[in-house]
Amino acid sequence: MITWLKQKLNPPHKPNDKEQLVLDVIETLCGKSDTDILMAPLSGRYYIVNKRLEYWVRIFDNGITITNHKFTFSYTGIPKFHGIVIEIVEKAIEKSRDEFEADIFQNELELLENIVVNIKSKQ
Repeated sequence: MITWLKQKLNPPHKPNDKEQLVLDVIETLCGKSDTDILMAPLSGRYYIVNKRLEYWVRIFDNGITITNHKFTFSYTGIPKFHGIVIEIVEKAIEKSRDEFEADIFQNELELLENIVVNIKSKQ
């Protein structure tokens, strides 16, 4: 009941065709393993960089700039759309950090196992 009321008072944003294409570009770039996703914590800007494909995305305030070596596309959307974009980027960052953390913990387990083996072998 409360969710229904919230959606009636503040309906979720339905992207138009151009916004959907922007979302597709961002989701696809974020899904590439050779894409770097950076965040400037003080300004709240996000940067998505894929040097191999030669695409750069800057997400700032309520604006998005997508560029390659020839063309630049700029879009200023409503805050709800901007929130959708930020959510996609933050999920991609979180996924990348989770994978990084899993690798680190795997290395820690191997280290601890090696320490146990070394201790036992020197008794």
